[in-house]
Amino acid sequence: MKLLINHLAFKHIVCFIIAGSMIFFLPFKTLAGVKSKKITINTEAGAKILVDGKEIAVTTTEIKIEPYTSAHVRIEKPGYITEERNYLNDGKNEIPRAEYIKLEIDDAYANSFTTDLANHDIDIKTNLKEDDAWKLISRIITGTFDVIEVTDKATGYMRTAWVIKTFKSATVRTRMIIKTGNSDPLVYKAKLVSEIGRPGATASQDENFKPWDRVLRTFENVIPDLQSRLGK
Repeated sequence: MKLLINHLAFKHIVCFIIAGSMIFFLPFKTLAGVKSKKITINTEAGAKILVDGKEIAVTTTEIKIEPYTSAHVRIEKPGYITEERNYLNDGKNEIPRAEYIKLEIDDAYANSFTTDLANHDIDIKTNLKEDDAWKLISRIITGTFDVIEVTDKATGYMRTAWVIKTFKSATVRTRMIIKTGNSDPLVYKAKLVSEIGRPGATASQDENFKPWDRVLRTFENVIPDLQSRLGK
């Protein structure tokens, strides 16, 4: 009888050990089932490829993603809209062996140009009398901007309302500010304010905009016109 009890106890102990081993090793078996993956990224010629925030290549690269980790890929190139991808190697999400990430042309970039005229005071010298100069300035400004928000000839100050242009990649707002820089000789300071913000931003949302070193082509002649016509 005692021998039978010992035999049954031994069987229970063995079953307990086997069950415990299965529970213990199951996660490792699951982990072993997910293998590291490699993916080849191709994109536009000259585009920067950043992985997890670090630039690692241009145009093409191969990325290795370890089990149960992820890789964040960001593609950047001037004149194109930035593209991003997340690859998660968890055994559930499929990771392609290769992917071509096509960049779309940035329409805000395509419709603008880089210039030192943006967001800087530009001196406009003139030999005209103050009244004649102010009339000419008003005529030139209203030829490009529809609405003058503030105008005060006595203090020599003018500011247009924001002109908003919405693109797929961004919203651009532009305004002109004129102020008297010197009265004898007569000099005005003209500032073409150019700012860029997120798509869909409205003109009044100042927090969504930042200075932009580019100017929309719509406004490329306004300061040269002031310089040439007032300087005659």
